[in-house]
Amino acid sequence: MDWRKVFLYITIGLGLLVAAQIVLSILWTIIGLTWAIATSVISLAAIGAIGYGGVKLLSWYLNFDTTSTTAGNTTGSESADTEPDNRIKRLKDRYASGTLSEAEFERQVEHELDSSNIDSIDREWSREHE
Repeated sequence: MDWRKVFLYITIGLGLLVAAQIVLSILWTIIGLTWAIATSVISLAAIGAIGYGGVKLLSWYLNFDTTSTTAGNTTGSESADTEPDNRIKRLKDRYASGTLSEAEFERQVEHELDSSNIDSIDREWSREHE
């Protein structure tokens, strides 16, 4: 056997092993980076969903409702009440008990009647998209 052929085969074999190792290293690096990016995006989405849920839960717990608060004259039970008829009934009761002036009563009833159209549109929109 010729020593030159043996040396050539050993060199070719080592070259193929180095080339295979380089290709596999690049491939696994790409897979690792893809996995790291995917898990980071999923983790951020989960943290965002938990944060959003926490804010919604806190606002529900505190009865925070921007559509029914007017000039700081509402209580927590009134802001949690979303039906316009019930809110108007409460305004009538407050007016009858003397806690609201006639002008304030009319202004708040007008506000409730104006906002009830928006509420019904929002409720209809939410029903369609659930």
